Amino acid sequence: MRATILLLVLCSSLSLPGCKRTVAPGNRQDAVAMGDWYSWRDLTPLVEVAEAHAPEPAVRAMKDASKLVRDGKAASADRRLAEASSGAGRQWISVARADLAALHFSMCIRGVAWRLVDGEEPSATDREMDFSEDTKVEPGDVSVLALLTNLDEPLGSEDEALSVQARIARARVAAFSQRCPANDDVAEMSASTLESDLATLAAEGHLTPDLAYLWAGVQMNRFSGTAARPFLLQARDGGFDHPAVTFMLAVIALEEEKLDEAETLAGEAIERYTTLEDPQNVGEAWFVRGEVARARKDNKLAKAHYAKALTSNPLHAPSILATATLIAEASTPDDAVDYVASRMAPFMLEGPLDGEGVRQVGMNLETIVFMATEPLAAQISRDAMLTSIDSEPDPMRRGLRYFFAATLDVRLGEYEVAHGHGVLAKEEFAESGAPPPVDIEQFLQRVAPR
Repeated sequence: MRATILLLVLCSSLSLPGCKRTVAPGNRQDAVAMGDWYSWRDLTPLVEVAEAHAPEPAVRAMKDASKLVRDGKAASADRRLAEASSGAGRQWISVARADLAALHFSMCIRGVAWRLVDGEEPSATDREMDFSEDTKVEPGDVSVLALLTNLDEPLGSEDEALSVQARIARARVAAFSQRCPANDDVAEMSASTLESDLATLAAEGHLTPDLAYLWAGVQMNRFSGTAARPFLLQARDGGFDHPAVTFMLAVIALEEEKLDEAETLAGEAIERYTTLEDPQNVGEAWFVRGEVARARKDNKLAKAHYAKALTSNPLHAPSILATATLIAEASTPDDAVDYVASRMAPFMLEGPLDGEGVRQVGMNLETIVFMATEPLAAQISRDAMLTSIDSEPDPMRRGLRYFFAATLDVRLGEYEVAHGHGVLAKEEFAESGAPPPVDIEQFLQRVAPR
């Protein structure tokens, strides 16, 4: 159970706020060969490459933009670059605008446009994402499609320096386009483009610190923590001192049973996330400390750490399920069911549910199902969802509990029971009069008795 949960916990760390410089440029020449993270914030590494390859008007515009960024004027910097976008060196300007937008946009509007604002310096990875149709695109907002399209020509350039810089810029744009897509097709295309560009840059030794961090995430998900570690260290040594880097290194140390190192790194992550007032990720780091204690056979301390994780984030399903497993081992599965049932209230929300509330409850319950990969955890979670269900006055909430209990029935191989719970879910959804966030008919067809 631990390995699966840790991998899923890690996935969430790829979109967390906060980065700051902690090493000086050049301290590790191999790690910062593509520029340290601090200098990338004002495009200095790109300007330095362009000085030897780009026409003078383009270099002058890029230097002006760099100065404006240092003065906290990202929107003005983009306007300066736009003035040079049709002149000599326009391909270099396209690269500079893509880098600038990806590094400094404050808000993504429906995946169509990015907004840069003078006087605002967003964090490295956390940006506002506005999908409201009431939000209007304003003059100066940057077209995401144009950013990507304008990189096609420099990507195909025979000038290797230009093509490498274009690929770096495209990877940065694709990373945010994947997180804030205009539609599902764009999300899928952006993910494919990002992974392909990261693989190419890694093979050529051209990863910047922020892209090394993203490539580490790919390695962690696809292969192992051991494969990810060198890229995390490269990112950190290049100044990308994101607290998630520390957290990921803690996860890797735990996987490799380096328990002292894992506990130290998790403690550092707790301090960093606490400073950033990020309770969800404080909870993630406390969970890792709980897993360290569990690996040391100190179940009492493990439960205490899981409790701290839940104090920070009451919806932290891994800590709930880990605690339940310990209770089942020390007492009975029924006691574990009672414990999980006692933690369900925050998942169900309070008060009447509107459409967004229904969707959120569904997502909350899905996290429990997603994490309950072991048979014991699945059984405990299923039974907890059904505990006191008749006392739930809201038919939509009852329907969601029946539905997710049914999905756990399937995981346990109890298909006939799953169909019965699915039918009950359908009846409750019908009584609610509101559309459910799940396709109950498709589920019933899948588990129909043969």
